[in-house]
Amino acid sequence: MAVDHAPLTIAAARRIWAYEKITDFSFPQPVRPVRKIAQRPAEGEKRAHTTSPGLPAARDITAVPLGARRRPSLRARGRSVDPLYIYPPDGRYVFSDTTYPWCCCGRVTTPTSQASGVLVGPRHMLTASHVIDWTETNGLLGWVTFQPDYNNGDVFPPSNAVSTLYYEQNSPSSMGEYSVAEDYAVCTMDRRLGDELGYLGTKTYDDSWDQEAWWVNVGYPGDLGGGLQPSFQGPISIANSWHPGFFETGSGRDMETFASLTPGDSGGPIFGWWTDGPHVVGVVSGQGGLSAVISDLETRTGNWAGGGSPLPDLVNQARSNDP
Repeated sequence: MAVDHAPLTIAAARRIWAYEKITDFSFPQPVRPVRKIAQRPAEGEKRAHTTSPGLPAARDITAVPLGARRRPSLRARGRSVDPLYIYPPDGRYVFSDTTYPWCCCGRVTTPTSQASGVLVGPRHMLTASHVIDWTETNGLLGWVTFQPDYNNGDVFPPSNAVSTLYYEQNSPSSMGEYSVAEDYAVCTMDRRLGDELGYLGTKTYDDSWDQEAWWVNVGYPGDLGGGLQPSFQGPISIANSWHPGFFETGSGRDMETFASLTPGDSGGPIFGWWTDGPHVVGVVSGQGGLSAVISDLETRTGNWAGGGSPLPDLVNQARSNDP
């Protein structure tokens, strides 16, 4: 009996059958975005501090989603759920609601992660930078799919990113005070979902709003609904906020919250209501201890979101460059 040759090593097989060598696909492949670095304003240049929301024409708008199933509150002290935490009382609940703005929030999937995001323009989706698969092949990043209002299946047609605009190219393993402060990216999608569903505005967070329970969060946490159902939480507060760096001179804003957030919530919006509609002020980023700053000499520990003036400025650039 002849002895078969040993199989190829993975490295040898890849030299023969590499993804980048494919010229004709048997089945349609997800669109893969190009990366675009956002322009930082020059010294003294005026930057956007707000972008306006797009309200649905039918005005089917609600301030709290329906179809909720409230969870029992946790009674233990803060329980670690790496890399985010549940802080009792846990007021999150899953919901089913297709009114605005809940239909604008959705699930984000990439080759490396499952997370959350929100529409902030006619074809513009905001999520966390560390959610993006920054691995580049032939000038293209890993695919990004956004499923608005996903609830155990697609409620509205999904969309794929064609470009991704960002300040910082973050990863979950390299997060710190500077990366958290600008941990957001805007993906331009291949469908104009915002024309149908509407979209949220954005605003520069003001530290005079610290401690005020004005905000809500929507995400797709893995421990609640298995990342398959949207979760609502509110009202919540931002406990404290700082610019990064000991002297607080960095760009963006580290926003500390003791709202309950777990993996899958990353990229989800923290937003509030104004008379012209809802505006996002922060993007869920991570958890842990950040270095002391001159206004607070203790190590800062909590769940974190990124915000500040670069957030609406980034959205404004994305809307202007790719309308």
